[in-house]
Amino acid sequence: MNVNTIFRLLNRSIKFYPNNSISTRKLQQNSIRKLSANASVSTTGKERDSFQDILPGIIDSIAVNPKFSKVPEVGSWIKQVLDYTLIGGKRNRGLATVLAYEMLEKPENVTEDSLRVARVVGWCVEMLQAYYLVVDDMMDGSTTRRGMPCWYLTPNVGLGAINDSILLYCSIFETLHTNLGDTPRYIDVLHLFNETLLYTSMGQHLDYTMAHRNKNDYSLFTIERYNSIVKYKTAYYTFRLPVFLGLALAGNTDKQTRKDMEVICFQLGNLFQIQDDYIDCFGDEKLTGKAGTDIQEGKCSWLAVTALRICNQAQQAIFIENYASKNMDNVQRIKQLYKELQIPQLYEQEERSLYEGIVKRSHALPESGKSALFLRLLEIMYKRTK
Repeated sequence: MNVNTIFRLLNRSIKFYPNNSISTRKLQQNSIRKLSANASVSTTGKERDSFQDILPGIIDSIAVNPKFSKVPEVGSWIKQVLDYTLIGGKRNRGLATVLAYEMLEKPENVTEDSLRVARVVGWCVEMLQAYYLVVDDMMDGSTTRRGMPCWYLTPNVGLGAINDSILLYCSIFETLHTNLGDTPRYIDVLHLFNETLLYTSMGQHLDYTMAHRNKNDYSLFTIERYNSIVKYKTAYYTFRLPVFLGLALAGNTDKQTRKDMEVICFQLGNLFQIQDDYIDCFGDEKLTGKAGTDIQEGKCSWLAVTALRICNQAQQAIFIENYASKNMDNVQRIKQLYKELQIPQLYEQEERSLYEGIVKRSHALPESGKSALFLRLLEIMYKRTK
């Protein structure tokens, strides 16, 4: 991220909080010094290339793992699984891990070797994402992912994708052990991955059970329930994991720091999921590479919760009659209802409100490097369309 970008982000926030202009100017200066010292992430395209360049080596290392020596066909198969499921995507979680490490580490400790380790850990986050998506696509009955058939729908896979997801998950820990096993950061990193799997699985359970409740029972479609699903299913692994891995790799174990940053991670997760819900309904499949299924699956989405909160009795009847149906006429009727209720306009207001809240809380952090990290993450995702 270059100096002009930092100025643009922070000047944008001054417009929201003019009374905080003095502290903001200090934040500008400190953030610029921090980012100037960390040159390799200053150019997003360059870091993406560096990140991508190490993937073939990681996959090859997994495929030739000595544990596969007596069953080499398994090593060959897992290479196919990794090659397919790690193709495409925005890589935001993996890149956020590298960004978090570099912006939270002392500049003098950032070396090419430490960046390599951060990139490897970032790819482990991407493997975790691949694991979740393989399972989630089966549970949701999705057909496409990143513009390609879902893994379980590819030839000779089918329900074998269940075991393939386990192979993906195990690949994370083999990779971590190979690259961090003899370092003091290993246990903390390992704990973060295990903890994240538990929390995200809890969120997946909440999401799945909501979609498979009694069809006409929408009593749990509340903002409180929605926020719980978002916190556990999305925020923990999309934002908290990359940021906390950056802290762990930088050797920062301060509990108050983690507590303060966790709150913002959850806010970012909320913004991200609301965007996802909107894109699932109104996004361009040519851009997203994925056909939306939230309406068909009867998901407890932000759009559905908001619609039920503001609709009248007649509109509620229309919602109940048409929601959670795979019939495309019903799906289109729900989309029409959303437009009648001005959900797109309410979405823009909510996105803006969440953005401003994250900016304000980021400014309240005691260190400029941490503030700049969240502003950078916010810039990447704000107003996204895929």
